Amino acid sequence: MREIAVVTTFNKQGLDTYGQRMIDSYEKNWPKEITLYVYAEDCTPKTTASNVVIRDLNKECRSLVAFKEKWKNVPKANGDISNDPVRSKRRDAFKGFKWDAIKFSHKVYAIFHCAKTVDADVLMWMDADMYCHSPISLETVQALIPEDKDLCYIGRERKWPECGLYTINLRSKRGRQFLSRFQWVYDNAESGIFKMEEWHDSFVFEQVRRKSRLESLNWTKGLIKGEGHPLINSEWGAYLDHLKGGRKELGKSKKTDLLKPREEYYWKNL
Repeated sequence: MREIAVVTTFNKQGLDTYGQRMIDSYEKNWPKEITLYVYAEDCTPKTTASNVVIRDLNKECRSLVAFKEKWKNVPKANGDISNDPVRSKRRDAFKGFKWDAIKFSHKVYAIFHCAKTVDADVLMWMDADMYCHSPISLETVQALIPEDKDLCYIGRERKWPECGLYTINLRSKRGRQFLSRFQWVYDNAESGIFKMEEWHDSFVFEQVRRKSRLESLNWTKGLIKGEGHPLINSEWGAYLDHLKGGRKELGKSKKTDLLKPREEYYWKNL
């Protein structure tokens, strides 16, 4: 049976708002055979589980530290495109997150480091604002990640994927090549991400994915067109809730986020 590892990251604010809750729910409901690697930035999460490993983000991810040091005083890398002759004229130019490369670099460099340092066949990224609301078996996780796929992800038509959850096949040559290209566009940002229309991780992920020859599985194919909340409407919704945006304060997704009623106890008691 394939070895699967999960990786996530957050800072002190994230820990207090949602990160510890995510860890606690993972300990309670995920298979003990799947280890969660938590890259903690300036904080100390609590865990007693043998399948949760806490790593110091800044100590472990030296490439991230170098990236942040290089770009910390560059406005465009921090979401300010007011001096960009093209992007500043976009109708969505006020949405700084689309260009906040520093913010989203924590996530991708945690993935890059974990992929190189764990002995796993499959690496799964899971956002720290994910809540594991119901037990999921090892067999179910394995079934949701087909062996012949290099990449599995949460897609949205006419929009970039929702990168709160995705997997990379580390034993696949194409999977490793994708990961290498993904890191290259960050390590060489001036020739990489900053040549793209936007440089948050989900947009970058999709640009690299489209240029890679991969056997991919879109878990939410045909479900969401444009904006929306795809993960909870997929098979993963039976086990996970993604508290993106204002849902963090609510503690749950909203009933209106569901395209159709779900049968699980968690969703019936929204």
